[in-house]
Amino acid sequence: MHYYVLALIILIVGGGVVADVLHGYECFGKDPSTISDNTTKSVKCESYGPDDAAARAGAFCHGPNNAFPNNTYMEFGCGKCPNGTLNTCKSCAAWNGTENSNCNNYINPTFTFSCYRGGAPVICSNSSLIKDIHCWGPVPTYKKNNLNLTECGCGTCAEQLTKHPDAGWDLSECRTCNYKNCNGAGGIVAVITPLLAMLYLLM
Repeated sequence: MHYYVLALIILIVGGGVVADVLHGYECFGKDPSTISDNTTKSVKCESYGPDDAAARAGAFCHGPNNAFPNNTYMEFGCGKCPNGTLNTCKSCAAWNGTENSNCNNYINPTFTFSCYRGGAPVICSNSSLIKDIHCWGPVPTYKKNNLNLTECGCGTCAEQLTKHPDAGWDLSECRTCNYKNCNGAGGIVAVITPLLAMLYLLM
């Protein structure tokens, strides 16, 4: 349950008493996996000021700025973005005239990716969700010499065959893989863990 508290904190400063107002709010604070787990956990945050307005004005959350592709910054938490995170991190006000806790919502990251086509890597997209990253090419056991298949390319086998139904190959001869340049000269790898896929995309 969210908690929103305005409390009076008594600080002893140089023998005198100075009153600071505390504003309690919440931000998402768990680092969600960019691959499969977009769950987040609210954490309690605090901001201070000489009065209510100042305390609320200092309430911020931060998280990855996934408007930029290939962002490796993954921290979620209280307060403004840390120094040195220009463009990769995004801050938001947890008070904007009304309560705006947990404003640092999870947004799926995007990636630039490429696939092999005609023996060389080509850029397929400059901003794709990881679930949309696919390359296609012949299965490792393919022995024929159909250039329509051995050419390889971006997307899935099914998409390619739909575009070119008379290409002379069938789906049993083609395999789709799901990370950058996975259909290269070394052959298509059948299995790769999601974490390794993300790391390879960022290489």
